[in-house]
Amino acid sequence: MKKIKWTLMTLAVGLSIGGAFATRLHQDCLGATQYYFNGGYVLAGRMGIDYICNTPSSNICTYYKVGSTYTPCCWGNYCTSNCKAGNPVPKKAKN
Repeated sequence: MKKIKWTLMTLAVGLSIGGAFATRLHQDCLGATQYYFNGGYVLAGRMGIDYICNTPSSNICTYYKVGSTYTPCCWGNYCTSNCKAGNPVPKKAKN
């Protein structure tokens, strides 16, 4: 009876681990080629080098392509070198 119990418990644990791996997301959008929408989908470049996504924002910053469909990846405002990341911190006045 103990052998059957241990066999069933081992199978249950094995199936639950296998199910967790089978249902996880298979594609990380940040590793895919990024696009932004500018009247049409345009190649965005490299994040942190060519552009940044300023947050918080409810806008879609970049998309990635799944088949022939563009799917949202990052949220924020698409911004190139003419913007600043984050909130500026004021400098302390000299006494």
